[in-house]
Amino acid sequence: MSTSGIEARRKAALEDGNVNYVSRRTEIIRAAAHVFRERGFESATLRDVAVALGTDRASLYYYVGSKEELQHEIVRDALERDVAAAETVHSSQARGTDKVRALIASMVLSYAQNYPLMNVYVEDMGRIARQDDEWSTDIISRTRHYEMLVHSILNEGRQDGSLRTDLPLELCALALFGMINWMHRWYRPGMKWSPQDISDAYTQIFLDGYGAR
Repeated sequence: MSTSGIEARRKAALEDGNVNYVSRRTEIIRAAAHVFRERGFESATLRDVAVALGTDRASLYYYVGSKEELQHEIVRDALERDVAAAETVHSSQARGTDKVRALIASMVLSYAQNYPLMNVYVEDMGRIARQDDEWSTDIISRTRHYEMLVHSILNEGRQDGSLRTDLPLELCALALFGMINWMHRWYRPGMKWSPQDISDAYTQIFLDGYGAR
């Protein structure tokens, strides 16, 4: 079958939203995330993804058109979940420090529940930022929106007196991102620390330094 024929079938299947098709596509995306995590996006191939799934590369084309499409789905899914969680925290009526606790919990849980989608997103951000296409521009815009939500949450804590005002907000936000995002280097599901353990420790570390005295 021609490439255009495969593309037409794939588009029709996506629009139809068949449960089995969507489930298999999600499985392929998850497998690709593991392959990209282990091999790196540049070195990985669709054949590597097919081998991980115990199938052949040709079978994948009914679900995805390229490894770039897989990367797009991985990054989009990871970022959409984080933005939605941050927006929920931001819109709540909780005190600043409670919002920070909820924010850190959502960040850590994202790594745990969506492993290794978040890992691929964080590891690829530098390369994505250097690209000049519509998708990359959109991802950078969404990432900046997420960062603005975090800044706003921290600023609310400063305004209600639960967070310190003598430290630069932007620097404290960078410290928070650095602490959480470094998880892409060491976090693995099933390790000795549960997501709750990690979240509790990170929250205490951050608020012991940034919480108002």
